[in-house]
Amino acid sequence: MKVSAVGFLNAAPLYWGLRAGLHPPDWEVSFDLPSRCAERVLKGEADLGLIPSIEFARSRDLVLAAPLCVGARREVTSVLLLCGGEVAGVRTVYLHAASRTSQTLTRILLADLVAQEPTYREVAEPPTALGPEEAALVIGDPALTLPRAMKGWHRYDLAELWNRKTGLPFVFAVWAGRRSACTRETETVLARSHAYGMEHLEEIVEQFARSLDLPPDTLRRYLTDHLSYPLGGAEVEGLRRFVALALKEEITDERLGCLAPAGCDGRSG
Repeated sequence: MKVSAVGFLNAAPLYWGLRAGLHPPDWEVSFDLPSRCAERVLKGEADLGLIPSIEFARSRDLVLAAPLCVGARREVTSVLLLCGGEVAGVRTVYLHAASRTSQTLTRILLADLVAQEPTYREVAEPPTALGPEEAALVIGDPALTLPRAMKGWHRYDLAELWNRKTGLPFVFAVWAGRRSACTRETETVLARSHAYGMEHLEEIVEQFARSLDLPPDTLRRYLTDHLSYPLGGAEVEGLRRFVALALKEEITDERLGCLAPAGCDGRSG
């Protein structure tokens, strides 16, 4: 089994047990950017991945592997839209290439906030300067370590804006793969990895506090107060709403497995 995970801090509690070797001996775990995770699974280079929500939605051959996600019930603090002026006047938006889900969420939210649809430009790194009609999407660890020059810009937390719009949590990524890889054993291993991560939260905080040069309290609060990992009913409804707005279609219950209202999908393993 080849598994593609995301090495960002926000996913650490999900993969910490895998990183520690708490998986079957035939599992091979690698770490990639979110967009690369989806690409590897879709190309058959990996059997299972921590997939951006929008890529899971678009890829009808993929099913959920476990009731786990990278989600936020309100403010997330690591997915930000930075504006050089008032958001209503934004005309150009620079979209970070690393996350298709955050790109799509930005477009959905800005449709309610700007009078005229802006021009969107995908970039490998956010610009270090913004004009009064420009905005930039900044995600992941870089959003938590904004340079001082960026902190003076107008700052909008996309998960918080989503919650205001829908009253629901936002799901950024899910464990997903092809049906043959999403067995009961897979679900159990992923659940064990998450449990291990939460049990070793201080270890995660300590390691990332050093690498990101941020106070441990900031990271501890981020992992426990801002992020949410169980994929429950509210998260599923948030995911469904996002897909409906982004793709104008519904996620079938079959792809949700045991999270669907009808119950389990008869996975073996």
